[in-house]
Amino acid sequence: MADVTFQHGEYAENYAAWELVEDACAGEKEVKDKGVTYLPKPNPADKSMANVERYNQYLARAVYYNVSRRTLQSLTGACFSQNPTLTAPPLLGYVTDDIDGQGLSIYQQSQVAVSEVIQKGRVGILVDYPQTSAQASLADMQSGRIRSTVALYEAEDIINWRTEKVGANHVLSLVVLKECAEQVTDDGFGTEEVDQYRVLRLTNGIYVIELYQFNSNTQSWDMVSQNVPLNSSGGAWTQIPFSFIGSISNSASCDPAPLYDLATLNLAHYRNSADYEDSVYMTGQPQAYISGLTEEWRNWLQEQGVYIGARAAMLLPENGNFGIAQAQPNVLAKEAMDAKEAQMKAIGARLITPGSAVKTATEAQAENESEHSVVSLIAANVSEAYTLALQWMGEWMGVTGAMEYTLHVEHGKFSVDGVMLTALVAANQSGKLPDSDLFRIMRKMDVIDSEKTDEQIREELAASGSAGLNFGSA
Repeated sequence: MADVTFQHGEYAENYAAWELVEDACAGEKEVKDKGVTYLPKPNPADKSMANVERYNQYLARAVYYNVSRRTLQSLTGACFSQNPTLTAPPLLGYVTDDIDGQGLSIYQQSQVAVSEVIQKGRVGILVDYPQTSAQASLADMQSGRIRSTVALYEAEDIINWRTEKVGANHVLSLVVLKECAEQVTDDGFGTEEVDQYRVLRLTNGIYVIELYQFNSNTQSWDMVSQNVPLNSSGGAWTQIPFSFIGSISNSASCDPAPLYDLATLNLAHYRNSADYEDSVYMTGQPQAYISGLTEEWRNWLQEQGVYIGARAAMLLPENGNFGIAQAQPNVLAKEAMDAKEAQMKAIGARLITPGSAVKTATEAQAENESEHSVVSLIAANVSEAYTLALQWMGEWMGVTGAMEYTLHVEHGKFSVDGVMLTALVAANQSGKLPDSDLFRIMRKMDVIDSEKTDEQIREELAASGSAGLNFGSA
């Protein structure tokens, strides 16, 4: 019997890592709700209610310092530090307001896509079109009654996939997506959410969509609908309009989760925090003690009460002694926390301690390049996937023309002074530095508009009478 719930091997291997990163970014409530998953019991063999309560207090005092989410927000923001550019025909202009049919714009949906890829290294987008009995008219499409949409699927929702080699290319032949469908309850008033599976497959080279829902009577997953989508000319699709987006490439294989290493350190820091806060609670308060008491004196003090303070006289017998014991600080747990904070900072959590150390220009530039090597690649992959999605949408709606969506990542700029700039211009004037190299460096320094070509720069310099510069070499 066919099992639509079957999970691809790579999915099973990566699921735990995806869940860990998502929980780490979600915050303290999500982490603490998982209990022993992220904070093991100090004495798991003790099943007594006293130990259960002891663990609840241990859990409550722990502090989760959410470096993962702050870093995620920082890296996602870097991909949108400049406004994305969208090129689309008028009939697809609606994507600027609603690309998914639920009011999410292409800019907002692509932000979710970037965030998911930074967290888990994987997300998917599906281009869909309403099922119609006849070819949609131009009026229907212009009014928005019938139009193509893009749905986004998180890594956890893409449970199975397969590719086949057709000629020289590997093409998707199967994608299984887990969805949540809303059903009306028997009384006709309420609703409930039920799982369903959307299967996208190529059958004899034709794109087919199947929906599966659970049958409580037979205790099996039954196919409840099957649809062969048609393109704008009424013909069947010969490819699955689904695109993976990864942290390295947009292939079907699972890419590494960029935030995984940081998230595991973040959770280890949380466990150290639990030990540290517990030790602070146990030993942080001073403990008064009295020695040298006879039984008679002990009973008398208990009857009278013991008061501690500047205005309270304490009567003691001969050789009696009163003192306050103060525990030594537990530096081991704190040192472990500090070490992990340094490690998190070293792997990219730049927001953890802003301005805590002075960096040289080289160190700052290296850090910027490391960060942007990650986000630039992700931004390029997201741009490529959404450009392809727009082309599929155009094919579905019979639209032609330029279609492109591009994210622009603002890279770290060079930190240079006037002496360096003078030296660069002097090298150009002496013929030791070609114009093209000088212009490239000055663009990175943000001295020259990055959109201008070398020829435009030369023309503007010539028009302004800057004859003193040697901008004429190849």
